[in-house]
Amino acid sequence: MRVVYYPGCTLSTKAKNLGDLARASAEKLGIELVELENWTCCQAAFPLVDDNIMGLLSSSRIIINADKEEKKLTTLCSFCYNVLKRTNHVLKTDEEKHEKICLFLEEEYDNDVDVVHFLEILRDDLGFEKLAEKVTKKLEGLRVAPYYGCQLLRPASVLQMDDPEKPVILDDFLASLGCKVVDFPFKVECCGSYQIINEKVRDAVLSCSFNILDSAVKSGADVIALTCPVCYFNLDAKQRDMAEKYHDYTPIPILYFTELLGLALEVDEKLFDFTKHFIDPRPLLAEKGFIAPTKPVKKKEEAVA
Repeated sequence: MRVVYYPGCTLSTKAKNLGDLARASAEKLGIELVELENWTCCQAAFPLVDDNIMGLLSSSRIIINADKEEKKLTTLCSFCYNVLKRTNHVLKTDEEKHEKICLFLEEEYDNDVDVVHFLEILRDDLGFEKLAEKVTKKLEGLRVAPYYGCQLLRPASVLQMDDPEKPVILDDFLASLGCKVVDFPFKVECCGSYQIINEKVRDAVLSCSFNILDSAVKSGADVIALTCPVCYFNLDAKQRDMAEKYHDYTPIPILYFTELLGLALEVDEKLFDFTKHFIDPRPLLAEKGFIAPTKPVKKKEEAVA
């Protein structure tokens, strides 16, 4: 199976664990992720001003370039997925904007591209039952809380991935790896997103993230699995701030869903870079028998302590 793949900016830098392990895992599954040529940033946020056509140009160019290669475009980052899927919806449903965008870009687009998340490839094209058959190391005994956040599911009328209030795609994915899926009340709540850089609302964002972590811990999870680099930053790196702010804080490792996929498919261990995690997951994963015992990252554990 050949699919055009848009990596986006963060997966080439801070979120390499998300991208590198997806590509290695896809190869194990017989899926060829072909990186889109000459890709650019998608702009990271879908413009909410209705007449802001300039804000759609970057994401439109990506979709149009994908159309020259294949009719399906996949991505991993929740923000990239959200922006590209919503832009594609505009191109397909708003004839006036479609015409203006194509005129400005000096391109043609016949609305043939389907933008999908990699999870949808695994669910709809491969199938979770087939994925379960491909797993060589069942992640049994690992209690995982699936965290969806906002960008993967909303607006539901456009994205149409899953039920925005009661999603199951990430749950079913984790179950296919052998994980014990832990349901928890805050699985679709916002983590505060990029507002974390706004000092005026920093405490509010920390509160959002803390509630998610606290809910998962109290529900019995060993680890949280997610798809979004921004959510990953808020829920993982900001645990140091939570340790200082909340007396009842309990640390919990945060993993990209592709890291769990890579473990289950036993991809090359050199592709895993657990030093990128603020909360080191290696002691837990070694205890469960999924990786060899190794020394923890001292500076990060000391920061939490």
